[in-house]
Amino acid sequence: MKATLPLPTQARTWTIIDPAGHPVPSELRRPSVDEETEAVLEQAVASLGALRGLEWLGDDGVVLHLLASLIAQAEHLLGKAVTGALDQDYAWADLARLLGTSEADAHQRFMLRP
Repeated sequence: MKATLPLPTQARTWTIIDPAGHPVPSELRRPSVDEETEAVLEQAVASLGALRGLEWLGDDGVVLHLLASLIAQAEHLLGKAVTGALDQDYAWADLARLLGTSEADAHQRFMLRP
């Protein structure tokens, strides 16, 4: 029996708004550490600290607690997003690119186990 190779995946495109306000097709960037992500996380830490009623300004232990909670929640949502993407016919190669990792690592980390 001859094994068939998987079909190559086509890069998906999404629409973004350029600086002039026009929609243009684009691919998503690889995950990165950048000013945008930092600003969102700083706001998330502040929001979560306020929701939990914590006096956290200047207390790195509380910041550590809040970041760990956000990471745990993000990991949970990441798994759900991978499952959803697979349901939408994304290939493991697509997921690996979006996660910024190898296909083998993505598959090993997120493959459902019986």
